[in-house]
Amino acid sequence: MGTALIYGLVMLFIWFAVGAGIIMLATRIVAGFTPKFLTALIVAIIETIAAGVVSWLLNMVLGAGGLSSLVALVVIFLVNAAVLNALAKRPDGAQIGFGKSCLVTLVQIIIEIVLCIILFFVFGSVLLGMIGMGAAAAGGMP
Repeated sequence: MGTALIYGLVMLFIWFAVGAGIIMLATRIVAGFTPKFLTALIVAIIETIAAGVVSWLLNMVLGAGGLSSLVALVVIFLVNAAVLNALAKRPDGAQIGFGKSCLVTLVQIIIEIVLCIILFFVFGSVLLGMIGMGAAAAGGMP
């Protein structure tokens, strides 16, 4: 039980660290500066918590289904942009601006989609290779 909890906490930290790295990269691409890692980590944690709360509330109000998922997607996008705008400051201390925060969030989503596709093909090929090896070994092939 304790080991599973420790593994879960380590994976959660890795998840947030990767999210902070993606936020730093997206901010560098769009806004031209890189926020500090601790700031990006705090933004990633707050965005995740806010997205979970918003998704849960909208599912309770609208019910589970296609429309509530679409509304949740738009609202979560706007909440993520607002959190990023409020917490990630330029080096001179000014806010990024809500429009640029929306662009940073959009680039962040694109980076996450590309990363997921790459990981799908890498781990998918490994899994298919393992399945193939198992089938070949069961059939008596060398």
